[in-house]
Amino acid sequence: MAITDKIYVKNHQQLASQLETSFPKGAFKGATLDILFQGEGLAKLDEASRERVLDFAEDFLDCDCEANPHCGCAERKFISYLLELREQGMGPDAIVDVMSDDYMLYAYPGDVLSFLDNSVRTLEAVETLADVDGHDDVAEDVQQKRQRLL
Repeated sequence: MAITDKIYVKNHQQLASQLETSFPKGAFKGATLDILFQGEGLAKLDEASRERVLDFAEDFLDCDCEANPHCGCAERKFISYLLELREQGMGPDAIVDVMSDDYMLYAYPGDVLSFLDNSVRTLEAVETLADVDGHDDVAEDVQQKRQRLL
């Protein structure tokens, strides 16, 4: 299961009440994206919530794909965001706090930790394969990326 399947809308009940409709708690669920990012849905939100939703849309839903927001670009951008936070030295608890402050999203720190651990293990595998295939430049680049996540 992808980390984006474990990212949830903070204050879900409050937002559902403001929008006068129900929607899934998962931030990257299709119905959630449709409801929160339609023009009339945004107009019903209080100012603080609207700002966070607009920040999310601006940072993660800005792509030219025909299937936007259901194209997968938002998920890839969000994964990059999480990895960038880790590269800045943040641990799982701090990452959850930042995503909550930035976008009104939350996750369980254990899920974030598992994601980060899997990311490091994947980079180790890529580094090993690059070494075996004689792609020293790729192996070195991957090693540097892996070190920034540790």
